[in-house]
Formats: sequence, structure tokens, C-alpha cells
Amino acid sequence: MKVQELRKLLGTAERENLEKAFAECYKQLRKGQKEEMDPVLIALLEGKAIERKSTGGPVNFEELEKKIAAFIDNAYAQNYFAPNRVIPKSQRPKWRFMVKDFIKELSKVPLDSGDYGKSVKMLADLYWLICAACNTYLFSTEDPFRSIGWEQPDFFKLLVTRAFANGYSREDISRLLLYAATGGLSMESLHIEQEMVLLFGLKTSDVKYVAIEEAKKLVEDREGKLAALKKYDSRQYYLEEAVNELCNMIFLLTIELAEPETGADYFFKHFRGRDKGEALYHALKLADWMDDDELWINVYKYGISKKIKPGDRLEEEYVRRQEGRKQ
Repeated sequence: MKVQELRKLLGTAERENLEKAFAECYKQLRKGQKEEMDPVLIALLEGKAIERKSTGGPVNFEELEKKIAAFIDNAYAQNYFAPNRVIPKSQRPKWRFMVKDFIKELSKVPLDSGDYGKSVKMLADLYWLICAACNTYLFSTEDPFRSIGWEQPDFFKLLVTRAFANGYSREDISRLLLYAATGGLSMESLHIEQEMVLLFGLKTSDVKYVAIEEAKKLVEDREGKLAALKKYDSRQYYLEEAVNELCNMIFLLTIELAEPETGADYFFKHFRGRDKGEALYHALKLADWMDDDELWINVYKYGISKKIKPGDRLEEEYVRRQEGRKQ
């Protein structure tokens, strides 16, 4: 519905119906959106003028860089969450609007700007900060991605797109592999969603091979750290999770390169789980993400060829897919 059409409806509606419609629309807003809209609504209902932010003019990058650096330092120091004398209590809830504005301003930096590389680095730092806030209370929220009005895969896609817009580098690929496979998660997201975003951001075979090489380096590093840990070290879970997610990326990349057996060999050798049956289950989930029944069946057969015993449910699923292929 266009605004003009809405105004016509409002002009003919009875007050009681107007109040019901308004209240119902307000209920549909998320908590962060309500907090953003409240000052606007109050001003309108009180007959006051609305202060609109200026959207014109180029970005003062040096000033923006300082603001973001200070914000990130304060956020990690929990100054937007815990009592402190640095950030006034009244200003702490405004962090979400600051992040929204930072993302918007960083997205405006043109590709041919000398500050473009720095803008990508700062966008990455903001993304990683919001990931960290999913695991630790840096802000007063259970889901910081929802609070800033971004779904995690969408924010990550923005980062991937801008990072690769100026070409590919091993440094960027390695960093984005790490960000896709590790870090905190929104309540509405999984690592595989970021991994799929990165997979489709790597456009050529050459960069896919580079990504496999970099992912293997990251796996080797984490396996070395795991080997040095003492029994029951709390870091074991996170390192093993990182290894598994990076193995996911390697397998997905080899599938895209039409070399799934190579990826499967690596996956089953390095995946950390209770047994090989768990590894097979996860490999088949990846085949599901690629939406390829033929691949799913071939991965299943590969597991059987390696003497891996699947569970009853996997056996039933294999039979169902085989029968579907015959029809």
C-alpha cells in the first residue's frame, strides 16, 4: 500500500479502529525498532517537529574512524553494559543506533577511495564485536544482531561483498574463513549460513583453491593447539568446533570444484566427533545444504565404503532417496 492510499484510509476511519490498527502495527516492531521509533512517535503525538538526521555530504573518514575505534574499545570494556563513569547510563542503550549509523557510513565509502581498505577493516571489526556480544554480555541484549536490525548472514554478506569488491587476497580470505566458521552466533543463525555466504562470494576456481589452502592452515593451527591442551581444558570444545566448521568449508569448496571425494577424504580424517558415524551424519547435512540428492547418495556410499556404520534413520533416508531417483 502506498502512503497516499494509507492516508485516505486513515482519513475515513473511526477513532476506535485507528487506535486498534496503530497498536497492532506497533506490536509487529521488534524491541530495537520500538526503541528507535518511540521518540518519533511521542514527538508526533505531542504535535512537535521531528528532528531528521542529515544524510548529505561526504563521510569525514578520519572522524568516523576515531568514533568507531572508541566505541569498540568501550564495548569490549563493557562500558555499554556494566556501571562505569565513562559512558553515562542514559547513553548506554544508544549503542545499537551507533552501530547502525557506523554500518551505514562505512557502506558509503566508495571503492576508489584511499580509505576503502580501512573501511572494510572497520566493518569487519564491528561484525566481530557483535559476534563477541553473542557470547558475552557487552550490551544489554540477548541477541545483538537482532538489536541492530541485521540478520547475521546479511551483515556477513555485506562484509564479504565489500571485502572482495576490490579483489581477493589471502589475508581477507583467511580472515573471512575464520569469521564464517567461528565466533558468536545470533539466536537465529548457524555457522553454515555464513559459510554458504562465503562459499558463493568466492567466484572463481583459483580463489576457491586458495580458500582451501587457507582453511587447511587454520585447521592445522587449531589441531596443534588441541594437541598441546591438558585433559578437560575448557578451550577444547571451541577448538574442536572450529576444526569441524573449517572442515565443512573445505568440503563445500571441493563440492563446488567438482572434487567431492577429495573433500570427503579430508573431512572424515579431520572431523572431531564421537565416532565416524557422527562425521557421516554431518557430511550428509552439508549435502542437504547443497540441495543435491545425487551428492547425498554418493556421500552415503562413500561412508559405507570406509566401513562407517550409519544409523537406522540414515539408512531409511538412503532407501527413500534411491527410490525417488528411480521414479
